[in-house]
Amino acid sequence: MPFAELSGLVAALCWTVSSLMAPGLIQRFGTMRFNTFRIVIASSILLVICLITQRFDATLWQHAEIIMLSGLLGIFIGDTMLFTAVHRLGPRRTGVLFATNAPMSILLGWLFLGENLSFNQLFACGLVLVGVVIAILFGRKNSLLGRKNSLHAWEQTKGKLSIGILLALGAALGQASGALLSKPALVDGADPIAVSALRVGTGALALVLAYGLYYRHKQPAEAIPFSQLTRFDFMGIAALATIGMVIGMSVLVWGVGNANVGIVTTLSAVVPVLILPGLWITTGQRPALGAWIGAIFVVAGAALIILFSH
Repeated sequence: MPFAELSGLVAALCWTVSSLMAPGLIQRFGTMRFNTFRIVIASSILLVICLITQRFDATLWQHAEIIMLSGLLGIFIGDTMLFTAVHRLGPRRTGVLFATNAPMSILLGWLFLGENLSFNQLFACGLVLVGVVIAILFGRKNSLLGRKNSLHAWEQTKGKLSIGILLALGAALGQASGALLSKPALVDGADPIAVSALRVGTGALALVLAYGLYYRHKQPAEAIPFSQLTRFDFMGIAALATIGMVIGMSVLVWGVGNANVGIVTTLSAVVPVLILPGLWITTGQRPALGAWIGAIFVVAGAALIILFSH
């Protein structure tokens, strides 16, 4: 297999690492402050890359408004909901729920772009949904016995489970709709990294405004006061932004431009499975059998969706 096609696996590994790094940082920063710093750092790096390599062109600016709307939905709303869900549900369950962005993309394409739904695509969407249900209901050890004390903090639910599920599904919908809105610019030949920079930059601006005007005065009780955050906290969030959004997304875009799109995107969809050994190593607790079964169903369904779409 050519190296370019393996870029999807590299992207999935980057997103897995950033998902495992996130819970501790969210706990210290608070969700909104965490996401604001993360997106501002990522957008700054992407902007510098685009300016140095001169990636901004007329095609990009012809679609600027729709790309910026894509950034508001996918980055500002979607990413904020995603990491709020990570805080409430932990990285494993959030990752499984977020994988529903694949069937959501199919549905949105059918509703708004007139793309036909085949039986194979519907079957694949069903696999994803079955996997999500299995992973949520049977993905935790002792879930049937109701014992929580032996569970790692990342497997315990903070607040109502239903709210966490809705947040993760909302994040998936934001990601799917954001990708749909950015498609016309990419089809017309706009540089993918420039599109990403404009999307992320728009999200960063909206997050800074929302944080400065409202959330700065409403930090969660467990968040660390700004003056007590250490340089290691900021180094961690910079590393997370670089690994997850800058490297992960750029590697995926490079792979899509240089290899078989179906293979690259299929390999990038294995995050729910990669998270399981990562959690095992990080927490010292082996994931339950239901977590493995659910993740396999989700990844298989997402892979089939992508393969049937090309």
